[in-house]
Amino acid sequence: MRSVDRALRLLVSVAETADGLSLADAARSTSLAPSTALRQLRGLEAAGFVSRTPDGLFTAGPTLTRLGLRAAGRSPLAALAEPRLRTLARELEESAYLGVRSDADHGVYLAQAPSPLAIRHVSWLGELVRLEGSALGAALDGDVAADGVAVRSDVVEDGVTAVAAPVRGPGGEVLCAISVVGPGFRLSGAALAAARRAVAAEAARLAAEYGGAAVRSVA
Repeated sequence: MRSVDRALRLLVSVAETADGLSLADAARSTSLAPSTALRQLRGLEAAGFVSRTPDGLFTAGPTLTRLGLRAAGRSPLAALAEPRLRTLARELEESAYLGVRSDADHGVYLAQAPSPLAIRHVSWLGELVRLEGSALGAALDGDVAADGVAVRSDVVEDGVTAVAAPVRGPGGEVLCAISVVGPGFRLSGAALAAARRAVAAEAARLAAEYGGAAVRSVA
């Protein structure tokens, strides 16, 4: 049991790090000796739960990613959001996402509908994203403009603009956020105004649908 506990602690540390974790940081974050941490990480790597980058950092492996996405796909919010995201991607021709808070500093995308265009934002599905300064972070904090939307450019990536709106529960609490992400040269002017309206509308529709689904499940 002690070995399992060590492995799980290391797995959580790796999974919560967006850019990879060094052996020294992994050992420090779990209060393990470096030799013990390395032995555990090698076992996790053999099972596909972690991977190692060319510069020696440990990141989430294919097994962990697959299981995480499978679990996320079972979320009722993700299932309800998928038609809303497809509508946004079709109407705006930009990639659309459903994001939730993972911890105090990060969010994770549970569902996505890709842009149909060749030049588009690549998928962040299942990846941790820093919330500080981002449109997703602002939406999850409820820090939005009068139209219910947050817009940020050149924050997570240069040349990328994101439009996000919170999805609120029956009590007004923020459950998640819908966002559209695309190249800044397209998401500007009239296109940006249209994106703001569409994202706000789809977030409101998802909130209404989720509230109804929750009531039906209780009944």
